Amino acid sequence: MIFRVILPLILGVLVLPACQQDEQSARPDDLVEYDIKTHSDSSFTFSIRGEAYNEGSTLERVSILLNDPNCPVELISSKLEIDYKDGGVNFYITTELRFKDEASAIEFHHVQYDVFNQHLTGFRGIEVKDFSESTTITGIWSAASSKLETLLTTVTYVERVRLADGSQWVFDSDSLFLTLATLNLEQLTETEDEEE
Repeated sequence: MIFRVILPLILGVLVLPACQQDEQSARPDDLVEYDIKTHSDSSFTFSIRGEAYNEGSTLERVSILLNDPNCPVELISSKLEIDYKDGGVNFYITTELRFKDEASAIEFHHVQYDVFNQHLTGFRGIEVKDFSESTTITGIWSAASSKLETLLTTVTYVERVRLADGSQWVFDSDSLFLTLATLNLEQLTETEDEEE
């Protein structure tokens, strides 16, 4: 009887640390942990040219900034506006950035999700000029009217930076996809976006 109790205890002590060690070694150590900033972006209820959208909803649109601590650029804020101009409905996304190092180009993405955290669309912005401090960039993209009513969350991240010395910093897609999953946002299969 003592043997039946002690043997599982001994096996448990011998096997358990090995299982824990396997779990720890199964986690990639090279994945980046993003700094995540979330803030209210705008009201979910809005109107364009007299047409009201989402009346009766108390939801607020959300902006999520994903900052890679290794990136030479920090996302400070991002603000979405929807407006009818020049014959169509457009998204105007204003992004404030702080450059830690001198750079000559940046590529960043805005990925949009609906009220059920399902991927709607994405927009890519590329800005080529000399950067050394903080700057604000506004991109304009055509908005599909079918996506206006359900758009709730916009995730912004930096994908690539060309530094002044010609070297490049590039994001780690595995880390990004893992971060999106921890935020309960639909997993992207690739970063296909509409260009600015």
